[in-house]
Amino acid sequence: MKKADEMEMTINFKATRFSWIAVNIFLILWVMLHKILSGELLVIPLILSFVQNMLFFGYKIYLSKKMVN
Repeated sequence: MKKADEMEMTINFKATRFSWIAVNIFLILWVMLHKILSGELLVIPLILSFVQNMLFFGYKIYLSKKMVN
């Protein structure tokens, strides 16, 4: 049973990582295309992307330090 649980965790991790990458790319492309086409900068999607990245990398650093200690 343990093997199936590990496999499910790996699948969930890969799906979550893919989703994170896809959303990040979409938000950045949306901001860039809107800036190119209209000349205006969309602040909310840009903030969402930055907050998402700060949370991801901040939590990754936190967990890495927690594992070492």
